[in-house]
Amino acid sequence: MIITTKEMVKEINNEIKTSLTLAHYVILLIVIYISDDTFNFGTNENYMYLIIKYIIYFFLTLYLIVASNLKFLTIFSKSLVVFYLIVFFVFMTSFFNLDLSGGYVYQIWLFFLAILIVNFYSHKEFVMTYSKLIYFISLISLLIFVISSISPSFFQIFPAQTNSAGATFYNLGICIVSFENLYVRNMSIFREPGVFMIYLNMAIIFELFFKEKVNRRYLLVFIFAIFSTLSTAAFLILGSILIAYLFTKNKNKAVLKNKALIMGLGIIAIAFIFSSSTFYSMIFDKIGKNSIGEGSSLARGISVVANFNIFLENFIFGTGIKIYPLEFSKATLALIGISLDIGNNTNTITTLFAVYGFFIGCLFIFMLFSFAKKTSNSLIVRIIIFFVLIMFYSNEDLRYSLMSATLLMWGLKNKQKDKVVIGESI
Repeated sequence: MIITTKEMVKEINNEIKTSLTLAHYVILLIVIYISDDTFNFGTNENYMYLIIKYIIYFFLTLYLIVASNLKFLTIFSKSLVVFYLIVFFVFMTSFFNLDLSGGYVYQIWLFFLAILIVNFYSHKEFVMTYSKLIYFISLISLLIFVISSISPSFFQIFPAQTNSAGATFYNLGICIVSFENLYVRNMSIFREPGVFMIYLNMAIIFELFFKEKVNRRYLLVFIFAIFSTLSTAAFLILGSILIAYLFTKNKNKAVLKNKALIMGLGIIAIAFIFSSSTFYSMIFDKIGKNSIGEGSSLARGISVVANFNIFLENFIFGTGIKIYPLEFSKATLALIGISLDIGNNTNTITTLFAVYGFFIGCLFIFMLFSFAKKTSNSLIVRIIIFFVLIMFYSNEDLRYSLMSATLLMWGLKNKQKDKVVIGESI
């Protein structure tokens, strides 16, 4: 009996679909939604959400321990070695700085939970589940973005809540709508558009580099959602990812069609941005802002230099969690004559070097490199994706993001030979 390639692909697709259970969706939905990255569980002033988050994480940890029986702890792997090193150097930072802050335990808990999560999924299951969830989150956010752009007053029936920075939002549960900006920006469930765009761009990386067949419907929705965030960094990162895809060596017809589609979309997008002065100013005006606290390039640059100076003074084990806010304020005061709080810090990488020192910082860079290495056999693609990841973590402080820890651990997991073969092209 001869089985054609099309039949084999169909059979593999069916196996993947049937292998996904409700647990696969629920667990990753918890990682995305019950997160420090979202408004409700990250920057919401209502501390009941914080308590709920800890309770859910606790039961999720127990469930995954029972489900895995911790068998993976007996198998030597790169991810396990890195986890043990993280635990060791985090405790060394705590010990060296005589700092008993609870943040150290929480940081270790996040990475332990992350390693439980990535061992619950196969590579195929993780990519497929992530793509589907972000796709539906994006669709909902785009619908609400359109409504709020037409009639912002429509959402006044929903509760207004304040975040830790004092900004007020309408909380729809499935989406957050701001009414303090001059124009509407899509932030979905997240604490700000800059975080949402990281999730979207990661979904595009999965779509282009970890699937045999790109789901063009998903890809277009992700790109439209990125446009609606009006994030300057989002456009730079998206462009870099799409350029990286053009350097892939696969020459089959589907890939060539995808490359043609990407180049066509790129030309249309560039023409639209530069032909619309309003849209151009929405995206790029922040680059020229010299004020602090507006997401300006000046604020981002100061956070990098301030953290680097702190790192140089605390090279081995960092300054520690407890006194880091004070050290950051002192460092910014020395730089610009103004004392800034850590709310102005947007760089995860330099913050890790400042707080935990050289070893944790290098482990983090290694994890980024490991993730980039999995995307392609092409050195050019790997380098571009590595710098994309650097841009991710230079745009937001994601130290306490469970999704960030999960993606970093997933990047360390041994790559299976077969890729995800799912998605229908439109």
